[in-house]
Amino acid sequence: MDSQIIQESYEYVTGLLKNKLDDKFQYHNLAHTELVWNSSKALAEAAQLNEDDNLALQVAAIFHDTGFIENPAHHEQISASIAEKFLQTKNVSVDCIQKVKDTILATKMDWTGEDRLSLLIRDADMSGLAQDNYLEIAEGLRKERIWQTGEEISISDWMDENIQFMELQDYHTKEGQKKFGKSKKKNLKKLKALAAQNKPLTIGNSKSAQTQLKTALRNHIDLSSIADNKANIMLSVNAIVITVGLPLLVDRAYDNPELMVPTFILAVTSVASMIFATLSTRPAKMSGYTSQETIDGKKSNLFFFGNFYRMNFEEYDEGMTKVVGDNSNLDKAITRDLFFLGKSLGIKFDRLRYCYNIFMFGVVTAVLSYLVMLLI
Repeated sequence: MDSQIIQESYEYVTGLLKNKLDDKFQYHNLAHTELVWNSSKALAEAAQLNEDDNLALQVAAIFHDTGFIENPAHHEQISASIAEKFLQTKNVSVDCIQKVKDTILATKMDWTGEDRLSLLIRDADMSGLAQDNYLEIAEGLRKERIWQTGEEISISDWMDENIQFMELQDYHTKEGQKKFGKSKKKNLKKLKALAAQNKPLTIGNSKSAQTQLKTALRNHIDLSSIADNKANIMLSVNAIVITVGLPLLVDRAYDNPELMVPTFILAVTSVASMIFATLSTRPAKMSGYTSQETIDGKKSNLFFFGNFYRMNFEEYDEGMTKVVGDNSNLDKAITRDLFFLGKSLGIKFDRLRYCYNIFMFGVVTAVLSYLVMLLI
């Protein structure tokens, strides 16, 4: 009698899914139902279930995804209702029907409990992770997800998501672990190898890029320190010229008219040199605040204090979570940091070059003008 009900359940569900389930369900379909049913049979035999529990487990496995014909979001409740109506026509006991319904509802992703049948069907539902054609099964789920959400999912992102899911997912029963655990680990290892081959090189996964980045950042910081030292030298020299040299020259210029032009040229040279030396060391204007829209658009670098010192901690923490939680966002932030540090360094050296050129040509011009004045 039990085997007849199981067979009739399978025939009923087969017709239901073939006639009413959308073809775009490339994972939650008859093939998945058959896989879960076969896995539940194997687990029931390994667990040596009694006839009532064996019946409930197999029927629940057969009906567990029939709710997709109506509403994927609430398919567990709908599946339980479809199973209940069918079993009532077969004069199955109320207790058995309730057991089937409870077992179907245990396939919810957020289900928690310790009921043995529920744990067995959850293991059977995840038996696809241990199949030889796991990659084909996962691809069917990816296409189904794309169809349902309307959002494209790249192969690389899908592999990362599957790896994370498989690492967190474990079989609940000793029967499930014995039958599927080893094969699941094998598939996980294969998936990681494929993901490594298909993953584009980024700063996060390329040691060469990380080494080059560290070298570039260190060189930029060293060069910035050198530029600041050079600017300080020019500021000190010109400060001495203005505060000590020029007063002496001006005082002597009253008695020696030939010193007037050189003194004027030297004064202009020193002031101009100090201006450019100061500009090269002057801090850039910083907003101190970065909006969440800018962070979402990957157009900001929260590692630089000038972009966040006016933000409160909650805003900064939320922004940093988005940056470090997204590899592409993190790569852009690091790249942006190096880019703008380089631009700032380039502007600093440009101004420093003007400073040294002005000082060099100014001093030479002042000396030449003094010689010319002596000859006239």
